[in-house]
Amino acid sequence: MSVPNATIAFFGATGGTACSALAHALRSGYHCTALARTPEKLHSMLTSEHKLDASLLTTNLTIIPGHAKDIPAVAKTLISPLSPTHLVSTIFSGIGSLPKFQVSLLNPITLTDMSICFDCTTTIFSALEVLREQNISSAVDGRKPLFLFISTTGLSNKKRDVPFALWPLYRWLLHVPHEDKKKSEELLFADRGGHVRDFVIVRPTLLTDSEPKGAQSVKAGWEWGLDEARDGVKELGPMLGYSVGRKDVGEWIFKKCVVEGGWEGRCVSLTY
Repeated sequence: MSVPNATIAFFGATGGTACSALAHALRSGYHCTALARTPEKLHSMLTSEHKLDASLLTTNLTIIPGHAKDIPAVAKTLISPLSPTHLVSTIFSGIGSLPKFQVSLLNPITLTDMSICFDCTTTIFSALEVLREQNISSAVDGRKPLFLFISTTGLSNKKRDVPFALWPLYRWLLHVPHEDKKKSEELLFADRGGHVRDFVIVRPTLLTDSEPKGAQSVKAGWEWGLDEARDGVKELGPMLGYSVGRKDVGEWIFKKCVVEGGWEGRCVSLTY
């Protein structure tokens, strides 16, 4: 993908992983849009935490105020900032909800919004349909956007992708949050080119706010989302581990999935 025409729409950009990917994209000259309920917070994170010049945000970033369940706001975010008659090249969803503890032996941890990921993915698809009715249905290169979705390990139906020591945590404490991610994954699997040309589902293990070590420190395993093998390429299998930093995951996604490419159709497990 050539940088001059490459555009990325970010959802959940104030989250640590998505914000990291956004910062790397802006530094690399990409033009981006970002939906944010609090634009000032996103601007501050990029200039203070990621040390980006405010002038770069002025030229390369369009922040749309709004909520990820609002179809008109989402539709604005999906339009290329370089060409109002085209979609962005890539959609990056790092949407999530804050955890909420409750008195329950079965589900001690839930979410303040239990279906936020699924609802926002559905809204993105609905917004794409609205834009298609306006004859805005592809990026500048003539293709539909690629959808990058941040999910989690523990969802594979093929092989165990978390260490045994973490299995009780995943199956007991994190059951409710993971159900939302799983439903979103299934929505992307079922799309089959209807709204987006393809997907990359990124499944990091337990995320931390540790100091970044760089994308080169991140280990990746993967499996096909729908196929057992595509073009004769067999699955590597998941990469098991205990933790990985949000900023490193964001950098890895940008460098590997956006710049390099070749991860389409895969569910990628990331860890240190």
